[in-house]
Parts: sequence; C-alpha cells; structure tokens
Amino acid sequence: MRSWLLIAALAAPAAAAPPEMERELAGVVDLFYDMDFDKARAASDALAARHPSHPAGAFYRGVSTYQRWIAEGMRSTDTYRAFELDSEAAEAAAKAMMASHPAEAHYYLGATLGFRARANVARRNFLRALPDGSAAVKHLKKALALDPTLSDARLGMGMFHYFAARMPSGAKPFAYLLIGEGADRKLGLSELWSVAETTGIARMEARSVLAVILSKDEEADWEGADRLLAELTARYPHNPIYRLRRAYVAERRGRFDEAVALADPDGKWIGTLHPSVRTPARAWALYRASESRLLQGRPEETERWLAALDRLPHPRGMKDWVLLRRANLLDAHGKSEEADALYGRIKDKTASALAKRFRAERYPAGPKDTAPFFTGY
Repeated sequence: MRSWLLIAALAAPAAAAPPEMERELAGVVDLFYDMDFDKARAASDALAARHPSHPAGAFYRGVSTYQRWIAEGMRSTDTYRAFELDSEAAEAAAKAMMASHPAEAHYYLGATLGFRARANVARRNFLRALPDGSAAVKHLKKALALDPTLSDARLGMGMFHYFAARMPSGAKPFAYLLIGEGADRKLGLSELWSVAETTGIARMEARSVLAVILSKDEEADWEGADRLLAELTARYPHNPIYRLRRAYVAERRGRFDEAVALADPDGKWIGTLHPSVRTPARAWALYRASESRLLQGRPEETERWLAALDRLPHPRGMKDWVLLRRANLLDAHGKSEEADALYGRIKDKTASALAKRFRAERYPAGPKDTAPFFTGY
C-alpha cells in the first residue's frame, strides 16, 4: 500500500501559469531547488502579492514550507501547520479560477493535493494520503485533456506511469481501479524526457526526477544519471541532495576516489548550505567518504571519517549503516565476536542482509554493496 501512495503523491512542483508569470515562477523554482528556503518563501509572498487571485504564490510558499519541514527532521508542528495553511490557500484559489481557467485550475489542484498526499505519506498517515493522491492524478488528467500543452501536468503523469510500473505486481490492479490508469514504464520515461527536453519551468524538475530514476537499481544507468546530476549540482550548488546522490552513483560505479572527492566532508561547499541542511549534509558526506574508503580496503581512513561522524547527530536511515561499517572495522582487526554483536543489532532490512553475508564471509572479502541513497532531509 505504501508504494502506491508514494506514486500518487508525485505531483510536480513546477506549475502551470500564464505567460506573463513564467519568468517570475522560474526564479521562485530555482530558489527552492537550490534550498534557499528563506528567499523562496519571500519570493512566493511577493508573487502572491502581485497576483492575489492566482494559486501560484500560495502553492510555492507551501512547497518551500514543506521543504523546510523535511529539513527540520519532520518534527516541527508549527512548520507543518504553516504548510497545511498554504495548501488550503492554494486549493481555494485554484477552485476559484475553475470557471475562467479550468486547465490551469485542475493542474494546481492536482499539484496541491499531490503535495498534501506526499506530506501525509512522510508522516505515515496513509489513510489521509490516499484520497488526496487519487484526486491529484485525476486532476492532472483533466488538465491535460483540456490543454495537452501543459508540460507540468505531463510531468506528473509521466511519474505516475513510470513508478506504477515499478510497483509490486499485486498492487498494480489496485492502482488501475483507483484512478483508471495503468502502469507503463516506457510511456512514463518518454513523457519525462519530453518534458526534460523543453525550455519551460518544468524542465529541471523532469531532469531531477530522471536523475533519481536512472540512479536506481531498476535502471542502473549510472552514466546517464551522472550527466544529469552534474548539471543539477552545477545549477543548484546549495542543494546537497544532487551532490550526494552523485557521490552515491560514483560508489555504484566503483569509482571510490571520485565518490570521496564529491562527498568532500570537510569542503567549503558545506558551509555555503542553508543552516537547516548543513549538519545532515555533512553527516551523509562523512558516511559516503567512510564507506568508499572501506570498500577500497582502507580501514584506517574509514575509522577517521566515522570518528568525525560520531560527533554529529545521525540523520534518518543512517544509524544501522554506521553499525554495519563499525562491525566491518572490528572484523578488520580480527575482533569477530565484537563485530557479531554489532551485526546483531542492525534492524534495517537491507543492512541486516549484508550483516548476515559478512558473518559468512568476513570483511574485507565480504560484499561490496553500498548503502542506499537517503537524502536525510
């Protein structure tokens, strides 16, 4: 069920708008892709003031608020409530423009409901996410039926078609019955690339989504992913997700020196990040550097990076992987009983499976698998 809800929540953050707003929206989009939350919210407020009856200002303010909530570790109830208020305002404005601009209104309703579903999935409130996610895709379909040139809506449908094809087989009939759309990997990729090759404001979101898709095991197009991530990292240097995903891709290609250079845990790039993402970004950079050195068979350098990581709070998803690498280091020093004690504490499914393999074939001869990519935000 959760995989379906994640798919339903994939509404694109780029949004349809009349031509006179395109330049303004492009600037706002760049701000939140670059994780400059404060400027993104200020720009959204200015957009709302200039176009008070249009949903774009409230929608983008909600996007930047959602990002801040994620960056804060999804713990701030005040930030989440601000996101809800922004979503309600965007939904109301979209409904109000239905009679005059139906295609645009359906798009903004789809985008707003999709983000609301995404937030509820993040909170594991699946029952609340389900109706919003279903309605989001239906609104995107209506928007495209009314205006086939809406690349923003096509992006959302491309994500649905692709990710629905990657769902467990038992869930696919449920998705079809719920919204009347089937899974189609090739169609989804074609739709995403068609948007990625345009010049509109949805272009960078499409390229970002494709970078994620190509850097997963199902596609494993590491070279293609690296090309897109290099572009995204250059354009949005204050967004650590692109840089760290590129380091992950380098690991998967066996280019460990390159991965360490990209992670660069002590580099100046971390100091340029927004304060709310700086600490988790450095933590993941330290993890990637330590894992790369460990997979190269260089335990001393691994220990140095892990020691630095111990002084930071561990982002979501990291704890069990640090235990795994600590156990590997114990194996490197011939302390198999102590290593087994750590291996036994690991709960993450993927890391636990690796721990079992390391018990059978000790580090450094054991598996060379890397930790999956987690944003930590």
